[in-house]
Amino acid sequence: MGFCVAAQAAPWLECELAQGARELRLTVRPTPDPYAAPRVPVGPFSFRAAWVDDGTQPAYVKLSTYLAQDLVHQTLQAVPPQGTPDPGGDWQRVYAPGVGQELRYRCAFKDGAAARPVTAGRPVRLAFVGDMQLDDGPGRVIRRGLDPFAPFQDWLAQADVRIGNLECVVATGGVKDPFKPFTFRAHPRVLPVLRKHMDVVALANNHSGDFGPAAFGEMLDRMEREGIGFFGGGRTLGQAHQPLILERQGLRIALLGYNEFMPRRFEADLDRPGIAWSDDEQVWLDIQRARQQADVVIPMMHWGVEHEPLSNARQRALAHLMIDAGATAVVGGHPHVTQEVEVYKGRPIVYSLGNFLFDGFRDEDNNTAWMLDLTVDGEGVKHLQVVSGHIDRDGVPHPRPQVAAPCWRRGESQVAACQPSAPRLMH
Repeated sequence: MGFCVAAQAAPWLECELAQGARELRLTVRPTPDPYAAPRVPVGPFSFRAAWVDDGTQPAYVKLSTYLAQDLVHQTLQAVPPQGTPDPGGDWQRVYAPGVGQELRYRCAFKDGAAARPVTAGRPVRLAFVGDMQLDDGPGRVIRRGLDPFAPFQDWLAQADVRIGNLECVVATGGVKDPFKPFTFRAHPRVLPVLRKHMDVVALANNHSGDFGPAAFGEMLDRMEREGIGFFGGGRTLGQAHQPLILERQGLRIALLGYNEFMPRRFEADLDRPGIAWSDDEQVWLDIQRARQQADVVIPMMHWGVEHEPLSNARQRALAHLMIDAGATAVVGGHPHVTQEVEVYKGRPIVYSLGNFLFDGFRDEDNNTAWMLDLTVDGEGVKHLQVVSGHIDRDGVPHPRPQVAAPCWRRGESQVAACQPSAPRLMH
C-alpha cells in the first residue's frame, strides 16, 4: 500500500478504520519503539499503527491487524521524503473467514498546518471529588438546613471548575429497582446546595438508574433548570457519549464519563435516558472526537473493585488505552477507597478519589475523601495536588490540616506521595 504525503511538514499519520457500522480514527506520531503503539479494538479485530523513527535507520510505518491474539495481516512501508507525491491512501481490506467479518483501513500523513492550534491563556484549576451520595446521611443534613459541603467550601472555591460524581438519582418519581440491595434517590431540595459547590457532575455510575429511566430523565430536567452541567449520561445513547465542553480563560476542556460496574441495564439507548457504558472502541472514538473540539480531554471513570486499595489490571489497561487515544488525564472512582496515582506517558491517572459525601461506612479507608486539584493549560496537566479529608458519621467530609503542595509537576520523573497511603506507579 502507499500513503498520501502533504506537500509541507507531515507531523502525524492519520488512519481511518471501519468494521461493519463501527468507525474509528487514529492519530499516530513517530516513536522509536514499534511496540509502544497501542493495539486498538475494532469489533473482533484489533489494529496497531506504528510510525517508527529511532534515528538509526530510515523511518517506516508498520500496520498490524490481529484477531484475538493472532496476527492476521501486516504491512510495512517506508516513510517517503518530505514533499514526495504518493498516490496511496486507498482502503485496505482484511477478511477473517472464521468469523465472516472484515476490517477496512486507510492511512495518510497530515500537514502540521492542519493541526488544531494550542490555545493560549492562563492555566485553569479543576477540582474533582469522588462519590457524592445526597440521599441518607448527607440528605438528612440538607433537610435540617445545613450544608454538607461547607467544611470543604474554601478549597472548592479556589477552583475554576468543580466536578464530582453524583452517586444517586435526584427525583421524586420513578420505580425502585427491585433487584438492587442498595438504592439512592435524593430529594430535589439538594440541588441548590449542590449547585453552590459543584459546576458539573458525572452521571455514569451504578446508582444513577436506581429508580428507572423516568426518574433519570426527571433528574436531567431538574439539573438543567438549576444550571448544573452533567456528562456521562443523557436522554439518548448519543447524548450520553457526547463530551461536555467548558471554556475557561480561552481553554476548551472536554469531560467524558463512563461506568464499568453492573447493572448495564442503566445504560442509555437510542430512545431511552441513561448512562454511558464503557466499551473500549467507543471510548477510544469518543476521546478522539473530543480531541478535535477541545484542548484538554478528561474521562471520569466508575470502575474497579469495591474496598480494594490498588487498581486492577482492567483499570490499568483501560486507563492506558484512554491516554493512548488522546486523554489529557484520567480520574476515577467507585471503590469507596482511594487508590494509587500513576503517570503514564507523562499524563496522570488518579484511579480512585474514594468517597466524598457518603455515610454508612465504618473503616478509615472508606471515610477518607480526596479532592483532586488539577491545573491544566494548553499543553496538558501542569501539576496536581490532593487535599485529603475525613468523613464523619453523617457522611460530611472535613479537610485535614495540611499545607497543600503539588505531588506531581509536568516534566518530573517521579511522583511524590500525594498522601502517605497512596502507592505511586511510573511508566
